[in-house]
Amino acid sequence: MKFLLVLVLVLIPACVWAHHEPGHHDMSYVVKTHDDLVTYRHFCAEKVHASAELVEQYKKWQYPDDAVTRCYLECVFEKFGFYEPEHGFDVHKVHVQLSGPGSTVDHSDETHQKIVHCAETHSKEADSCSRAYHAGMCFMNANLRLVQHSVQV
Repeated sequence: MKFLLVLVLVLIPACVWAHHEPGHHDMSYVVKTHDDLVTYRHFCAEKVHASAELVEQYKKWQYPDDAVTRCYLECVFEKFGFYEPEHGFDVHKVHVQLSGPGSTVDHSDETHQKIVHCAETHSKEADSCSRAYHAGMCFMNANLRLVQHSVQV
């Protein structure tokens, strides 16, 4: 009986700890599709009042460094569910998105380290739009094909 009690007292905290261990919070993240991207692009372009010319650039994965585009990308990243103005990027969710549905994600690999580097390098920028834009561009400039592939463009 004592053995059973000890087993229960050890297993319950271990299960709770494992559930909250870094890397487990991204398991509920749902990888977004190309259709989601199109929806988010439209919503965010309207939200920031992007001109037709800017929207055409965005469709070609061209993002000039201006106030409208910075806030447009912040909006898209928020819609994807891996960026919050108060907390910045959830690098685990970004990695899950880039890996695609059903993929096993190794949060110790080179891709993850690049995501972390870009997020941390730009985490101190003055405003949320700039933080989102510069961190996102940092990663896209190094891995555009991976980013595009993640939403099946």
